[in-house]
Amino acid sequence: MNFETVYIDHQSELQLHLSRIVDCPDIAAELVQECFIIFSREARKQIIEHPRGFLFQTAKNLAYDHIKHRKVIEKHLNNTDPTQAFCDELPSTEHLAIINEKLSIFSNIVDELPDRAREAFILNRVYGMTYAEIAIEMNITDSAVEKLLARALLHCRKQFKIHQSDFSND
Repeated sequence: MNFETVYIDHQSELQLHLSRIVDCPDIAAELVQECFIIFSREARKQIIEHPRGFLFQTAKNLAYDHIKHRKVIEKHLNNTDPTQAFCDELPSTEHLAIINEKLSIFSNIVDELPDRAREAFILNRVYGMTYAEIAIEMNITDSAVEKLLARALLHCRKQFKIHQSDFSND
């Protein structure tokens, strides 16, 4: 049995049939491809006496599996209350207060930095810029950026040690 001949003889008919079942030509095309992959695999294992019947039965099974899967997904999406999921994910008022306090302490620590060190620190840690990008942005050398960030990180490390008890009460 010639696989190409079977494909040419049945591909368009199979796709039209599946398009009616799944109501989407793109999904039907994917299912037809899957159907011929299964056909090819099975043809190596056994002799398929009625290729058209095999293809249409396989296609029908794939289409029904697709429809069942789609219904399960739709049911799950319809049963999920997005407002409830959102409310469950919100931190408590207490937790928000702790976060705000930590953020305030961190902000104060960064504000204590000299202007250039603070700018380099923010460009690196907040905006994710590399040393080379910061050097271009601030019109300084890579080495100067390295020194500014070293100074900023040393200051932050010292201040975090001082405020360690403020950051460990989660």
